[in-house]
Amino acid sequence: MKGLTFIPSVQKMKDSKHQLRLDLQKYHRRIKLEVFYEGKKTKKQRLPFTHNSDWTPALSRLPKQVGQLITADEYAFKNLNWSLKPRPNLQREELRALNTLKNLREIVIKPADKGNAIVIMDREQYVWEGERQLNISDHYKPLEKPIYFETMKQVRKILEQMYDKGIINSKQREYLSGSGTPRMRRFYLLPKIHKEPEKWSIPHEIPPGRPIVSDCNSETYQTAEYIEYYLNPISQKHPSYLKDTYDFIHKVKDISIPRGAFLFTIDIDSLYTNIETEAGLQAVQECMLQYPDPKRPDDYILKLLDINLTKNDFEFNSKYYLQVKGTAMGKKFAPSYANIFMARWEQSALGSCTKRPLHYFRFLDDIWGVWSYSMDDFKDFAEHLNTHQRSITIKYTIDPTEVNFLDVVSYKGQKFEETGQLDFRVYFKETDTHSLLHKHSFHPKHTFKGIVKSQLLRFHRICTEHSCFMEATKILFRALRDRGYSRSFLRRALKTFLLPRTPRDPTEGEKEQKLFR
Repeated sequence: MKGLTFIPSVQKMKDSKHQLRLDLQKYHRRIKLEVFYEGKKTKKQRLPFTHNSDWTPALSRLPKQVGQLITADEYAFKNLNWSLKPRPNLQREELRALNTLKNLREIVIKPADKGNAIVIMDREQYVWEGERQLNISDHYKPLEKPIYFETMKQVRKILEQMYDKGIINSKQREYLSGSGTPRMRRFYLLPKIHKEPEKWSIPHEIPPGRPIVSDCNSETYQTAEYIEYYLNPISQKHPSYLKDTYDFIHKVKDISIPRGAFLFTIDIDSLYTNIETEAGLQAVQECMLQYPDPKRPDDYILKLLDINLTKNDFEFNSKYYLQVKGTAMGKKFAPSYANIFMARWEQSALGSCTKRPLHYFRFLDDIWGVWSYSMDDFKDFAEHLNTHQRSITIKYTIDPTEVNFLDVVSYKGQKFEETGQLDFRVYFKETDTHSLLHKHSFHPKHTFKGIVKSQLLRFHRICTEHSCFMEATKILFRALRDRGYSRSFLRRALKTFLLPRTPRDPTEGEKEQKLFR
């Protein structure tokens, strides 16, 4: 398969011409703005929570060179040979198959939850899994009709109060109110095919799905953005916070691990949908009190957050539902909200433990740590976490030498023997299909170079040993060869990447040759 990101070449040049015209207009506007504000002490910044401005300085207020450049561009645009058509990147049989798939109602095509795979499911099975989850009364309840128009009135009433008190201005009120005809939220699933088939909803037949509620253009979409603006900064202030993979490596690479200590990881089971609303709101309120900000309208943020959590109605299979527990993954503030809740949970849970991890870091619902006591002590620790709060359950992995965390393997290598510090290498899940953008997709040429470079840069930043970097590169290049990338293209990309970073080793030529066999 060419993947869900594959773009067929355009069949009608008028479509490409229209897009190029729009891109050229945006390009000219950016030039005008940059030249207009050049040298000025303050550049006018967009006020948060307002619609994007379309103001453009007139050519009469700009140097004549700007007008000359725009005239030359427009002349070149008009004289392009629009009779030429790009070379088709799909065969006739593939085009016919694509058109057939578009009209098939009996199947559902979704990206896998992890691994970049494409999952084709029978529609009846997909609906069965969706309704199986939606019939869990602790999390959802059916509705006779949607309630989002009533919710819109409540949101606008709160925004009016904020405007009257001078918290927001008229432009912000207009932006946060959203459209007069909001879009109904949609519920969909991302199949978890990385789970063991024996543990699927129907073993070996129907995989469990990760529930997503699309919030785009709903009646609370803009207020969710407003909530995220204030929650995100305070959600990062707890001591275990990890921003991403690179932050994890930066914080862990220099710590010294006792020789007999274990490495462990913990995963919170379905965190987003298991956060009890009352506990989540209380965690946010306590976090606000801990980190006060006189410019932050705490009371109104909590009111808007309450509405976003308790009025989250959506549609699935022509039926209406209301989420009564947890938060939808489609909400903009969901990661920050979950982070704040987990910070309060772990503060309470760890504080009541008699034996605690030597080191403890968390990325949302994924935890990494070092355990310096016995294995039996760790099992008691895990049991304590599992019973600390009814709605939060955990799964864990513990090992004396290495564990997988995010996209990294942290392990006791040669460095550990010398300094007590860990090494790192790239972790590929077994279900990872490495389905990066196909080389024949109708993308700008520089896109493909950028993809390869970004992956090599990721490997280089993760791997502490060059041999691990080369091994990860070998796996990547093997997958890219199957996706239309030539050996010469990949070889040039690797040499260009390595040249400014590592001194030339006489044996590197032999190693590189093995990558392309």
